[in-house]
Amino acid sequence: MSTTAKFVLMAPPGAPAVPNVDVLERWAAALRAEHDDLDVVISVTDEAVLGELGSADAAYGVLPRGWHAPRLRWLQAPMANPPLGYFTPELAAHPVVVTNMRGVYNDHIATHVMAFLLAFARGLPHYAHDQRDRKYRGGVAPVLHLADATVLFIGAGGVAHQAARYLQPWGPRVVAVDVRPETTSGGAIDAVFGAEELEAQLPLADAVVMTVPHTSESERMLGRSRFELMKPTAVFINIGRGRTVVLDDLADALEAGELAGAGLDVFDQEPLPPDHRVWALPNVLITPHVAMVGPDIEQRRFELIAENCRRLLANEPLRYVVADKVLGF
Repeated sequence: MSTTAKFVLMAPPGAPAVPNVDVLERWAAALRAEHDDLDVVISVTDEAVLGELGSADAAYGVLPRGWHAPRLRWLQAPMANPPLGYFTPELAAHPVVVTNMRGVYNDHIATHVMAFLLAFARGLPHYAHDQRDRKYRGGVAPVLHLADATVLFIGAGGVAHQAARYLQPWGPRVVAVDVRPETTSGGAIDAVFGAEELEAQLPLADAVVMTVPHTSESERMLGRSRFELMKPTAVFINIGRGRTVVLDDLADALEAGELAGAGLDVFDQEPLPPDHRVWALPNVLITPHVAMVGPDIEQRRFELIAENCRRLLANEPLRYVVADKVLGF
């Protein structure tokens, strides 16, 4: 049977977030078994990718420099929020539809948000610090009483909505700011404001959770001037992208007592340097970019790719389409 669509799985060395070739081989075998009319090709060098893209209808991975793909209709990014630079001017100008993995990790990342929030709700960072130092100081740590709190999400995507659902039994008011408030409202989030309302909402929040992707507009979005707007009793959580926050400014605010604490999974430099002062702050929880970790991640990624392959062949709308390739989300 002649093929009707060619799908290239790109895995050149150093491509960020792309599974190893063994994983891609398993994916390719499963896709071939499911679709007689899908030609699945794995390319593991830039040269091979460039050679295959010229006749490809779809691709998964990171496009190399100098790519040319006149037939390309669908590109699956391997990340939930591809980093700045993934959406090159050439990609933005191409008619290809780009999808990302943003729906794959929502529950895991939202659980990580909850872990941070509940830790601060009961003062666990302080007690963990005391445990390390073998100090028994009793009930002196500040707490975040969620039932009376306002939790502000910067970015009202799937993670924010999932975390808001998880928060419902604790009873806080949950709000968000987003560049597309008209398309991200509803669900368990009580109100979604436009991005221009960020500085008005920061002083009202008892917890601020950063979930936005890294774009040219969001880079260094939160620095000292915006941390100064927050309550000194508020906590800050970043499970989005590290370069949206000026880490040194955050450390300054924490050391000055302008914030009560921070839970950080991402950083403007990764790995976080061992000599950075944020490691030693007693009111900071640090995890090494693992908020998305959970069971069946590779299977979930494959299931999304397989579903989008089915939709491509059936000429149906794809899942998790990037709405604006210039903005990158």
